[in-house]
Amino acid sequence: MTRTGTHPGEVIRPVFSEDRLRHLMSVHFDPKWGAPFWIDRASQLGVDPRQDINHQTDLALLGELQAHDLQQRPVSDYIPRRFHDQIGQMVLGQTGGTTGPGTWTAYRGDEFESAFIEPFALAAKHVGFPRNERWLFIGPGGPHIIAKAAPRLARRVHSPEPFSVDFDPRWARKLPANSTSSERYAQHVIDQAMDVINTQDIGVLFATPPVLTRLAQVMTEPQRLRIRGVHYGGMALNVDLLRKLQTESFPNAVHLSGYGNTLLGCCLELSADAGKTPAYFPLGDRLIFETTDVKGEPTPFGEPGRLRVTRLDETMLIVRLCERDEARLVTPPIDAPARFVMPGVDNPRPLSKAGTPPVAGLY
Repeated sequence: MTRTGTHPGEVIRPVFSEDRLRHLMSVHFDPKWGAPFWIDRASQLGVDPRQDINHQTDLALLGELQAHDLQQRPVSDYIPRRFHDQIGQMVLGQTGGTTGPGTWTAYRGDEFESAFIEPFALAAKHVGFPRNERWLFIGPGGPHIIAKAAPRLARRVHSPEPFSVDFDPRWARKLPANSTSSERYAQHVIDQAMDVINTQDIGVLFATPPVLTRLAQVMTEPQRLRIRGVHYGGMALNVDLLRKLQTESFPNAVHLSGYGNTLLGCCLELSADAGKTPAYFPLGDRLIFETTDVKGEPTPFGEPGRLRVTRLDETMLIVRLCERDEARLVTPPIDAPARFVMPGVDNPRPLSKAGTPPVAGLY
């Protein structure tokens, strides 16, 4: 897995590991030991991926996945049978259900590290994210993968386990926008966060953009200037809001955002420059991003389109999943750490409906 390109603006062309792709086809589509869902799907489509899929472009033979394809069966049906005796040691997580029912997925321990922890650790080192600081994590617990990752992220930068404030994004989204109930719930979360900030020496905040915005309004100036790192998660990050948080709210902090979800893993920024439109890059070659037009046809590299994502893990295979976001593909910066070799996404944002952006409160 290598890349070429030595000059700014030159297209970096990753060499995809086709041997690994063929290995994964043999694992997931083995008639006896493969994943029941994928064995059934291959039979319905009349293909034998162990023979027919040898290159990245061959994945089109498996069609596109939609969210409902991953919601109608037990999570074990998506895991190869050869690993079923290991499910008890896997990391299980469920998506937030922004556009419908939540979807379960699983990661082996090494896959969880590769999908969520290693990308952050390498990006944090690259941009100079602070070490040895006390974190405050404000986000969902329960089945959500972000709460499972937060303590490990902190420890990778030599920080203790984060102080935390839990909230339920599903309940927050059910509350009518701008209603009394919505405001009371948001204030409840902020009050808990301020209890921590007022009594503990917090140097890093990890939260959603709306939560950080509200916090900045009630923190004292010394408290805001004490923040050395801000890590964003949970939802799309508006460029104008990011600039305000960087330059006005937390000007002494290194700001680092990620893009991803429970099903796929996390891609990280590789530049923390203030005012720059964020772009996010996957680690290794386990994630493949594509963009498509309204008919599902691929758009040229660098032109905006709806995102379609493939996850290539032994524990779970997700092929050409249509995401709810739009973006354009970009190549990693020339100074990117060596293992960031695949195309990333520039300024991803939710697909608008009739020109109206989604309403977001805490999450």
